[in-house]
Amino acid sequence: MNFGITIKHDRKNIRLLVEKVSETKTQEKYKVIARNQSFVLQNSRPLIVSKGLKHFPIKWKVVEGGYHQAHILGLITKAIEKKTLPSID
Repeated sequence: MNFGITIKHDRKNIRLLVEKVSETKTQEKYKVIARNQSFVLQNSRPLIVSKGLKHFPIKWKVVEGGYHQAHILGLITKAIEKKTLPSID
């Protein structure tokens, strides 16, 4: 599954390409591709959903690549969640 996201940082819009790399019963991995680098993010959403914890926060971490700016990673993970998760009513 491929899709694009846009985040705002320092009054600039940054467009990123996101590709779902893998999904198991306990984790999902997404590859985020920018102009000059890429990195892989992992979350525990399938495990949380399978246990029925729909209001439990999803934990994200960088598993490949060297990108560790917490603020921008937070913006990226929120944008991915907004694109991939159904709205909770």
